[in-house]
Amino acid sequence: MISPTTELDAVNEIIGAIGEAPVNTLENLMNVDVINALRILRNNNRAFQSRGWSFNSITEYPLNPDVYSKKIKWLDVYLKIDGEEGTKYVKQGDYVYDLIAKTSIFESPISINAIILVPFEDMPEPARNYIVAKASAEFQSRYLGDESLTQILNNKVQETWQYLQEDELDKNEYNLLDHTHVQELLTR
Repeated sequence: MISPTTELDAVNEIIGAIGEAPVNTLENLMNVDVINALRILRNNNRAFQSRGWSFNSITEYPLNPDVYSKKIKWLDVYLKIDGEEGTKYVKQGDYVYDLIAKTSIFESPISINAIILVPFEDMPEPARNYIVAKASAEFQSRYLGDESLTQILNNKVQETWQYLQEDELDKNEYNLLDHTHVQELLTR
C-alpha cells in the first residue's frame, strides 16, 4: 500500500540523494546530515507555501478582536494577511497591526485574505513532491556538490513542478479570457 509522503519520508529521500542511510525517527536527532536535511526541508516548505496556493489560501475570513484589549492575536500559521479593501496587515509583537491606520486596536471584526502555513502532511502530494525534490537538490548542492547528481535532481525539480502546476490547474477554474489584458484585446 502506498501512503502519502510524511516528513520522515521526505528527510529520508533528501539524505538518500547523497547516499545516506535512512533514519527511523525525527526525534532526538544526532546525525548532522539529518538535522540539516530537516532544516532545509522546512525552510523550502515555508518559502514554497508563502507564495500562496489553492490549498493554503483563504479568502474573506473574519477575524474578531479580543473583547477587552480590542487586539487580534497573530497566529503562527499566518504567512501573509491582507484586508478585503486593500488594507495591509503585518505582525507587530503577538498581534495584527494595520499598516494604513497605524494601529493594532480594532473596534470591529476585520475580513482578511490569508496565506497560511499548512502542515507538511496536509498538503497535496504534488506539493510535497516538489518541496522534497527542491530540498534534495539544495541539500546535495550544499553538502556534496556533485555536478551530475545536481543535474539529475534539477530535472526532478522541473518534473515535480510540472505535476504541481497541473494539479493547481485541475483544482482551479482558470480562464485566459478572464485576464485583464486579454479582455482589453477583446474589446478592440
